[in-house]
This record gives sequence, C-alpha cells and structure tokens, in this order.
Amino acid sequence: MIFGDRVQSPASSAAAVPVVQACRGAWWTVGWFVPEGHARCVQVKAPDPDVEDWWEEYRALFAIVAAVGSAHTSTPARAWFGVWEGYGWDTSTTMYAFSETVTGADRHRQAELRVRARADDARRHELIRSGLRPVPRFELPNRAYYLLEGPVAAATELREPSDQSRWQRPDLFWPDDRSWHVATDVDFWSLHVAGSEDFVADVVDAVPTSAVDVTLDASLIAED
Repeated sequence: MIFGDRVQSPASSAAAVPVVQACRGAWWTVGWFVPEGHARCVQVKAPDPDVEDWWEEYRALFAIVAAVGSAHTSTPARAWFGVWEGYGWDTSTTMYAFSETVTGADRHRQAELRVRARADDARRHELIRSGLRPVPRFELPNRAYYLLEGPVAAATELREPSDQSRWQRPDLFWPDDRSWHVATDVDFWSLHVAGSEDFVADVVDAVPTSAVDVTLDASLIAED
C-alpha cells in the first residue's frame, strides 16, 4: 500500500462522515478539526526544537498517544487516519548540483543528466499518483485528506508515498468507536487530543512535553 504495510485503503470515505459532521467549529479554531462530544481536549506540545533527532522524538510522541489510546478504546485493532493531500509527494523534483562554468562535453553531459532527471521524476510522480488514486478522500473546510484504515498503533508506521523509508505523520486519527480524537495540521506541530477525562488525563501524564486544556472555540496558532 502506498502509505505502508500497516494500513490499507478502505472502500469508501464513509467512516469519516460522522467525524466531519461533528467538526462544527469555525475555520482555524480547535473545533474545526476536533469533533464535538468529547469531555476534554488538550493541546500537547511537540518536542523542543533543540532536541537531537527531533523527528524521531516527534514520532515517539505519537507512539505514546497511540499507546494510551489503544487502552482507551474498544477497537484498538481498527482506527482511521487522515493524511493531508497537499504534502507534494507527486511534485517534488530530484535535485542535482550543476556547475554553470563548465564547457564542451561536460556541459553536454549536464544537459543529458537534466533530461534524465526530469524523465525519472515524471515516472516517479505517475507511480505515486496511480497509487493515490484508489485511496478515498474526505474534506474539512480548506483541507482535504486521504483516509486510511489500520490499528491504532499504525500511527507511527505510516510511510511517505514518495519515500517508503520515511515516516508520514497522520494529521488526524481516531479509533473506530470514536472514543477519542487526535489532530494536528501542516501549519503547526502540536497535537490536539480529545476524549474522556480518564483518557486525556492518562495522555497528559504519559507525554514528556507540556499539555494545556483548550476549548473547541479556541483559535489555532501557527508554529514554525
């Protein structure tokens, strides 16, 4: 599967409909991407930017939330993941360092490499697009997502469609029983975690970063 072996493409986006319908908040508020009906919601901060191997620490944060979530759902083996469609996996280009001062045969060789790189990129982009086509999508205001299905633990096992060696974070995920919800966005790194009082309290106790309570009408804040 183009997002890795731990998830699969569902037949339709039907599982996302109740979540979309319950996200009634105004654009760029917590309620825009966190559904109504949960007892408590917190913003969990991402790791400090100075942490060594930040991306792995960030992935570990998802692992902690998913592990707590697995203990607070009746459906740990079945969860849903929303991945924003705009990451540009099928538009990135291969970068080469070319000199502007070469002449003769070297200049001709550089021109050949450019043509070959463009052709390789085109083939790679089409493979990615063909892999993405069967994956159903769903929408929130100003965002569209691919919908994936897998166990809660797969939150740390999604793969980038353009590079299967790299982790792809889910922007949204929730268990099939919708007992809790986790959301983040391309414009920031913090996680917004909603669910029962017990679930959220366990998340706050488990994560190594700070967490603050938020309401659904609170404005979201962009982060570098």
